[in-house]
Amino acid sequence: MAQIPPQFIEPLSVLIGKLFQPWELNAVMLKVSGDGLYEVWVGEGMPRQRTAFELLQRVNEAGIAELVLADMTARRPNSADLSSLILQALPSALTPVAREEIRLSSQKAGVPVADVPDDAFAPGLQKNVRPNLTKLDIMVWIDRLVQVRNQVCRVEISDQAAGTGFLVGPQVVLTNWHVVQGAVGKMADVGCRFDYVRQTDGARQPGIVAKLSDPAILVSGPYSPAELTNHPDTPLPAPGELDFALLHLAEPAGTHPVAGGQRGWVTLPDTPFALPKDAPLLIVQHPDGAPMKLAMDTQSVIGPNANGTRVRYRTNTDNGASGSPCFSMDWDPVLLHHYGDPAWRDPTFNQGVPLDLIRQQIVAAGHAALLGV
Repeated sequence: MAQIPPQFIEPLSVLIGKLFQPWELNAVMLKVSGDGLYEVWVGEGMPRQRTAFELLQRVNEAGIAELVLADMTARRPNSADLSSLILQALPSALTPVAREEIRLSSQKAGVPVADVPDDAFAPGLQKNVRPNLTKLDIMVWIDRLVQVRNQVCRVEISDQAAGTGFLVGPQVVLTNWHVVQGAVGKMADVGCRFDYVRQTDGARQPGIVAKLSDPAILVSGPYSPAELTNHPDTPLPAPGELDFALLHLAEPAGTHPVAGGQRGWVTLPDTPFALPKDAPLLIVQHPDGAPMKLAMDTQSVIGPNANGTRVRYRTNTDNGASGSPCFSMDWDPVLLHHYGDPAWRDPTFNQGVPLDLIRQQIVAAGHAALLGV
């Protein structure tokens, strides 16, 4: 996030102190962050210039200086002094771009949580996310969400949504075998659509489609036949039944430039990740083929199956979520979402495949170099 250079903090604070009453600064911060001026940003009782000085330092640290100065400029469109000083200090604040959204489903043990914004980048989300973070600052968490957003794609067959996938190397996408199984023999019809999100004005950003190479599927593993029945644990999935497909793109989408750098990819873990009972879980998905959505459940994990080939959780997903990456609350990649409770009238769980097991099979097939690690 761009910051105000230190030498501009004082002159900006002098000008802002003259132009804005405290109640206006409070309105700015409520709009931009969801938190009031004196709620979390500065202490009360200071002179206006000192208040502005402290505020600029705090928003710099939080990574929202661009948003704050942009809102101030919008409230004082006729102040040439303010525009001129911001042009020198942080010119990007004067050229706002259309912000993208990821719809947020906030849950606790599979039950929606009330009074939480449904935009993962919305002001006020900080209050609901921060209590669940153990290591990361909120802006680091959001920066990681932006990176993941760039790496997740909608998997399409003949331009129709089939599921979700995500980059796990510069030129490879991981999804479920059952997502692309029906396209075997016509893999030229399969594409991976990146950057398909909704903008704040409601318009859908169509994104870009990356086609597959030939061969398109480098390595795969089937689902368990029992998962087509009402008794998915009888018998338990065999070690090779991990329901995954590693798709090879015709171009290295992971190295393509995006805002802030290159698109990048999710690094698959090479060891099991501890997921204790009731641990939080994040799932980034394209539900029912729609723009990207984040499901965030703060009390999600139920536990592994009897042979450790699956992990069950309560985080609710929608049709089209198959092939989605599942993350810990700190954005550690942990599972490949693939399945829901067959008791569809009264479901009690969703289910994913441990990513370390899938990585083992990719490496055993001789494709470790494609993972970009």
